[in-house]
Amino acid sequence: MIVIPYSDFFENPSLYQKKAELFGIKILPKKSEKKVSKRVQRKLDALNAVIGMIPSDINVDSLLQERRMSK
Repeated sequence: MIVIPYSDFFENPSLYQKKAELFGIKILPKKSEKKVSKRVQRKLDALNAVIGMIPSDINVDSLLQERRMSK
């Protein structure tokens, strides 16, 4: 599979279209972003709401490690 950046393709699309015709290369459309389900979006919104609530002087990684060890 040959991958070409969209910026290169859009600079000279006729070049790549000619090559596609000659070599039988298929030019795929740009993938759209996946839609997020409402359930996942609610969770993301909840996570974004708490960003910044934990003081910066607290080491969250060490607290999570301690919690995992205690279980």
